[in-house]
Amino acid sequence: MIDIIPTSMKHKAFLMLIIAIASTFANAQQIRTYTASDEDSITCITSASLYIEFFKQENFSDALPGWRNAISICPRFSESLWTNGTKMYQDLIEAEEDKAIKGLLVDTLEWIYDQRIEYYPDGKGSILGRKGTDMAKYRSSDPKKAHDVLKESYEILKLDMEPAALIYYFKTAYDMKRKDLVDDTYVLNLYGPCSDVIQNNKDGQYGSAYLTAQKNIDNMVGKVAGDCETLVGIFKPKFDANPKDAALLAQITKLMDKLDCSDADFYLKVAVAQYELDPNAEAAFAIGKAYYKRKEYGKSNQYFKEVVDGTKNQEMLFDSYQFLAAGMLSLGQAQSAKTYALKMLAINAQSGEAYLIIGNAYVKGRKDCGGDECKSRAAYWAAVDKFAKAKSVDPSVADKVQQYINSYVGQFPKKEDCFFYGLTDGQSYTLDCWIGETTIVRTRE
Repeated sequence: MIDIIPTSMKHKAFLMLIIAIASTFANAQQIRTYTASDEDSITCITSASLYIEFFKQENFSDALPGWRNAISICPRFSESLWTNGTKMYQDLIEAEEDKAIKGLLVDTLEWIYDQRIEYYPDGKGSILGRKGTDMAKYRSSDPKKAHDVLKESYEILKLDMEPAALIYYFKTAYDMKRKDLVDDTYVLNLYGPCSDVIQNNKDGQYGSAYLTAQKNIDNMVGKVAGDCETLVGIFKPKFDANPKDAALLAQITKLMDKLDCSDADFYLKVAVAQYELDPNAEAAFAIGKAYYKRKEYGKSNQYFKEVVDGTKNQEMLFDSYQFLAAGMLSLGQAQSAKTYALKMLAINAQSGEAYLIIGNAYVKGRKDCGGDECKSRAAYWAAVDKFAKAKSVDPSVADKVQQYINSYVGQFPKKEDCFFYGLTDGQSYTLDCWIGETTIVRTRE
């Protein structure tokens, strides 16, 4: 072994060996907790001390002999023995081009995960998730084998399943469907549970990874579900058979939301059944969306008001305020539309949609401000100001906003009308009605 150690490493390794042996004799009783004899304890620490230095330098070929000796003599020496072994074999697998050799390396990698579970069973759920993830990566031709491992991981961890494992849990099911090993329903039935894991963790330390998982899963489920009609065909018989199955109802609404199917009659039927079982904010939100899509704004507003009174979920609050603002605008209640749009901005000051609603509310409610031929059109100035603000804070609405600007600039008062009342371009002007904005006079020829 000494002959293969680079010269620069020999003195360091030797020094570590001496320290390890000295420590061994000083703490023999403690060391014997993970070996069969004092002699084995010395060999264990010697092997571990030598391999770890090579490992730190990512010199895995020289690290492996000492590592193999350590796991043979003292597998309970440290859990890092097994995590480091995983890292080394992943590296070997990635670098290997020979399929037969790669297969043997994957066998060893799976064995390492199994041994880690044997000696450190408290982490079984997480370890299985990582094992299944590697199986999915390196044995892509056999998705069922990996899926079974990932399923066991999920059953242990539930809402705590790690994001990478979650992606592959769904992906292996998706790949099984492509190989005709399962049907569409099997894959679709995983969407709700996987989404629940993501919702539980999206605001935590690894939130961005969970949101990435959601995007991947959404992409796959869209390919399986196809369209709203397909979803209805799959789930309507299940609903008819079990209309009070809460888990099934949640699953259906999640999937139909994903494909934007809230305008379907079946969606409303499921949402109402869900609400009758448990009249919570989520169920009310689903019904509100269904009525909004039908342009039954009075009914939709009723449920969205219930949502804002019953949830602290900021995302749901924002969406509810947006539906309420848009619904009020459609009903001609401009001042209420502005009120709800301001609540949107209180949650997200960069919402272009909120400024867009306020601008349109000013136009919709301009007659409330009265005035002469010049001042009666002052609301268009304030509206265009809000549209410009929308563009500046949210580029995603720029094209839509510009269309409104182009339209409403043509509604500015004529220059002679404003001049007659002592108002000229560039002059400051305050609308003294409910709009209450201070703006700039702008006219057209």
